[in-house]
Amino acid sequence: LDRLNVERPELADLVRLYWELLPLLFGRATALRMPTISSDGISEKLTSGVPILRGVPLEFDDAAASDAWRELCAVVYRVRATDTHQSVALGMAAQIDPGAALRKILASGPEAFRTDLERTLPAEAVLTSLRFWALPALAPLTNELERHWITSGWSHGYCPACGSWPLLAEFRGLEQYRWLRCGLCGAGWQVDRIFCPFCETRDHRQLQDIFVEGEEPRCRVSVCDACRGFVRGISTLAALTAPGLLVAELETVHLE
Repeated sequence: LDRLNVERPELADLVRLYWELLPLLFGRATALRMPTISSDGISEKLTSGVPILRGVPLEFDDAAASDAWRELCAVVYRVRATDTHQSVALGMAAQIDPGAALRKILASGPEAFRTDLERTLPAEAVLTSLRFWALPALAPLTNELERHWITSGWSHGYCPACGSWPLLAEFRGLEQYRWLRCGLCGAGWQVDRIFCPFCETRDHRQLQDIFVEGEEPRCRVSVCDACRGFVRGISTLAALTAPGLLVAELETVHLE
């Protein structure tokens, strides 16, 4: 974040927001109680292409979850000090039950929840805030689950844990293996280099990587001409931590 503050002064407000939010969210005990999921049930879901957490009841310490959500909204209100951001922060604090929202997203996907929101609050702002709130709680769970899809294999573009679309791709190590990373739960799964996660085409004539001049070794955006989908990518030595994933998202926002 210090480096980004120097290299990209236009991100100063967002860097300040991340400085405030990341220690707050990742420095407290998780409000999620680990669910019990049988290995046979997990294998059956993965074989059928169903995310592991689909239909799994998640239990939260409701008081701790609400406290974390209100503190997140308070930071947004204080740091993003425009009338629009403050209005959205107040609306989120008053209208959103984060545990109920996450359960709906895991059960039906973000699009169903987005439809509900469009009548009251800006959907993107709320969904982004929910990602920040949920990631510290879900990441330890998906770390425990990762061995299942690595062992059985997962060939889809959506997250094997929660069903979300990837936030970005990591090109890991000297071999530059491509791993997709989920921004909601932090899960990572390896895919082919020539592969669109949205329409799952492997037609190399439809896929290409685009670079900003001078940034070729560090980051890129992979685009699909078949479905017009795209995924930002970043080169890493190893898997990013959950907070590191959010910083990488900020670092590559200019690729949008």
